This record gives sequence, C-alpha cells and structure tokens, in this order.
Amino acid sequence: MKKNSGGLILQSIRKAHGLSQYEMALKGKTFQANVSSIESGKTDPGISTLETFIAPLGYSLIAIPTRRACAAEMSLDVADELRVNQFDNAIRAVIQLNDNLLASEPLIKLALCLTPPPTTQNQHFDALIAGVCDYYLTKENLPLPAWINEPSRFLQEAWIVDRFEKNIERIRSKTPEAILRHNVLFAESELQSV
Repeated sequence: MKKNSGGLILQSIRKAHGLSQYEMALKGKTFQANVSSIESGKTDPGISTLETFIAPLGYSLIAIPTRRACAAEMSLDVADELRVNQFDNAIRAVIQLNDNLLASEPLIKLALCLTPPPTTQNQHFDALIAGVCDYYLTKENLPLPAWINEPSRFLQEAWIVDRFEKNIERIRSKTPEAILRHNVLFAESELQSV
C-alpha cells in the first residue's frame, strides 16, 4: 500500500527524533495502532491530527509551493532500498533528492532541507544526504539547518560513492567542498543529472 503524505510526514519526524510508534502515540495522546495505521497508509490523517503528533516535537505544518519530495522523505526511500540490499536504487533516490533541489528555487531548496531526515541506518548514506543538502544550500548562500552539522552526518573515513572509481585523488578533486566536508567523495558531474 502506498503511503500518504501524512504518513510520510509522521514517520520521518518520528524517526528523526528516534521515537518508537508507541512513544509517538503518547505524544499524540492516542494508541500505537493509530500511528501504525497512519504511517502504513491505511489511514489518511487530517491536518489537526498531524499537528497533534508533531507540535510537541516543535513542528508545525506549512504549505510550500512544490510537489517535490524533501530530504526527510527521500531518506525514507533510501532506507527502504537499503533494507532490501538495493544499493543502486538507494543511490538513485539520493540522485532524485539532488534533482529535486537542482530544479527548485532557493527558498524551496531550503524548505526541502529543513526537516531533519531520519537515519537510513547507514552512516554513509546519512552523510551523503547531508552533503547533497549542504551543497545546494551553501551554493545559494542559504542557512544550513542544524541537522546537516550533526556529528552523525560526517564520516570518519572517506567514502567513494562510485564503487567503480579507484582513483581517490581524482574523485576528491572533483567533489564539491560542501560534500567533501562530510568525507563523502562524489563528483560534481553526478549532481547535474536533470
């Protein structure tokens, strides 16, 4: 069953805060089964229902003029692909985030990066997502949301995203500084796919 946007919003915020469905239910003064039903797409919550869950975590709902998926939503897609060992599809999801940011006006770029993405359970991809958002926001001289600079968004050792690339110095020289600072090696040419 395809998730609804309310389910995606609830799940991404819940996971970004490291909460279980039960803990989120307590915040919303409801039952865990209701959270599960929303997140799975079985129930499409209203705005007031979502606000009940997210307001205690410091969030409110806003409408932005775009249909493009945000970093938090794309992080869930990456995690889903990694869960079934689909590395190439996980990379494609990050490229889709890249394309969403590339095609957006500056303030929409910022809006698409505001909500902290939940962990993908893979530190390499968490750093890559942060690096891609960092790249576009820095390029537009926009402020960086705090999550981009969280220690968990930086790798201890350099990671070359392209598994077939063997020349670390060549790829390092082609990686934008904003991505490189997350210790991710990803050529700028890969960011021009639109």
